[in-house]
Amino acid sequence: MAKKWYRSFTIISLSIGLLLMSSCNGAESESKQENNKEKTPREVLGFYTEQEGTYPSSQPTVDTQYTNLSSIAPFWYKLDDKRPGNLIDSVTADHKTKVVQSAHQKNLKVYMVVHNLFYETVEKGKQVASNVLDNNHNRDVFIQTILNEIEQFKYDGINIDMENLNLTDRDSFSLMIKKLADTLHRDGKVVTVSVPANTGDARANPWSPWFDYEKLGQYSDGLMIMTYDEHNPRTKPGPSASVDWTEATIQYALKQDVPPSKILLGIAGYGWDWDTTTGESKYSSYKELMEHKTKYKAKVNWDTRSQTPYFSYADEEQHNHQVWFENSDSLKHKLDLVEKYNLRGIGIWRLGLEDPTYWKTILEEITVKK
Repeated sequence: MAKKWYRSFTIISLSIGLLLMSSCNGAESESKQENNKEKTPREVLGFYTEQEGTYPSSQPTVDTQYTNLSSIAPFWYKLDDKRPGNLIDSVTADHKTKVVQSAHQKNLKVYMVVHNLFYETVEKGKQVASNVLDNNHNRDVFIQTILNEIEQFKYDGINIDMENLNLTDRDSFSLMIKKLADTLHRDGKVVTVSVPANTGDARANPWSPWFDYEKLGQYSDGLMIMTYDEHNPRTKPGPSASVDWTEATIQYALKQDVPPSKILLGIAGYGWDWDTTTGESKYSSYKELMEHKTKYKAKVNWDTRSQTPYFSYADEEQHNHQVWFENSDSLKHKLDLVEKYNLRGIGIWRLGLEDPTYWKTILEEITVKK
């Protein structure tokens, strides 16, 4: 009888303890959210893509997390390599209308993305951009094409993502952004520019000198700094965005007189899986990486220097792998930088690949601008 009573007492005590812990955690979360109401609202931009192989489209994330987003940027347009100034789109007009209308019903802004990627060669992407930037007629056609597209599909603005330019096109790119912004601002539309991360030293992205942060920050409404791929297929394995490197990128932009209110900090929703036996690497979703972790019984470690997670494993062929990725813990350190430097917000590449608990962290750490 005494043993039964003791066992019951223990169970009750444990239950009360768990309830108290749950209550404390809930209270802490509510307290964080209450404090966030007093913080400056931050833009949470999510880049939007269609399904990529086995990776899902971004739409399910938009449908479930729209209250934690400010805007989406569908990745649908690239420069036409045969008709300079025109665009090639990857989805139908009906699909564009459906996605934009659905987003607007959710109180989200929608920015069309125009890029110069995914041609036969990288050099071709440079030339296609140059054909627009260095020719007044082609540039005018480009701006008019964008105006027509924005009017037809009711976009709220545009994100220009021309990532690999000729160094000689640096100034003409800035001038094109100025002319584009001058035109779109008449209709109250927003112009943002995606730029490679630049630290002003040897850690800068090799494409960084192609972009004049100061002029682009002056002419556009926002710089979406791609603070990810610090380590990538061209480098040895390592973090996608160490906290020191990320902060150095912010500091460089501020030294170039880019107002903090115009800086969107790039956030990776993905990771890289390096096969160190073959030297190959794979761009991977958080879900896929966690499946590998479970399958190969790997242990996730925390790198205190970079403030990011990583793990290692050997596959069936006995190839050694190193995996570096972002999760909600590493995200928190990035959001701390957003608050520290009073930035405009964040831009996530891309919706649907990320750690699902990102959204809880965003809700707890910042106030989302709506």
